[in-house]
Amino acid sequence: MLTYREATAPDLRAICALGEEVNAVHHAAFPRIFAGPGEADRDAGHWSGSIARDDATTFVAQDASGALVGFVTVSIVSESHSLLQPMRFGRVGSVGVTESRRGQGIGRELMQRAQNWVLQRGGAEVRLNVWAFNAHALHLYEELGYEVRSLFLVKALDRQALPHDSTNGFK
Repeated sequence: MLTYREATAPDLRAICALGEEVNAVHHAAFPRIFAGPGEADRDAGHWSGSIARDDATTFVAQDASGALVGFVTVSIVSESHSLLQPMRFGRVGSVGVTESRRGQGIGRELMQRAQNWVLQRGGAEVRLNVWAFNAHALHLYEELGYEVRSLFLVKALDRQALPHDSTNGFK
C-alpha cells in the first residue's frame, strides 16, 4: 500500500537518494554531462528548492514501511514574451521511482498529482524535458497524453579545431 503526499523538509534526505538513482541512469547515458555518484546530500540545495513553496512542490510516494519510493518535482511558471502568447503553466523538473518499484504505476500517479496541482494554480498545461535515450519515460509520457512540441538539439564543439588568435585567444 502506497501513500502519496506533498514532501516536507524531513523528506529531503530520501529525495536526495532517489535523485541519485535518477542521476545514475542519466550519468550512464551521458557521463560527460551528468555527474557521477556523490555524497548523500550533495544535491540537497537543488531538491530543497522544490519542497513546500508557493510556486513549487514535490510529491512523494511512500510505502507502508515509511520509505519514499518515488517523487516528482513541479513548479508554476508565468511566461510573457513579445513572441509568445502569455501563459501560466507547470514545469515538471524530475520524476524518479526507485528501481525495484518501477513499472507499478507510481510514476503515473505522481504525474497525475503534479498535473492536478498545476490545474489548481491556474496552469493551462504541463511541460517537461525528457532525454531522448530514456525510452521508458518517453513511453509513459506518451501514455499520459504528452506530445512532442520541440526538439532540443546539441552539437559538441572541438576547441582544438579553433585557430588561435593572439588578440582574444580564439577566432
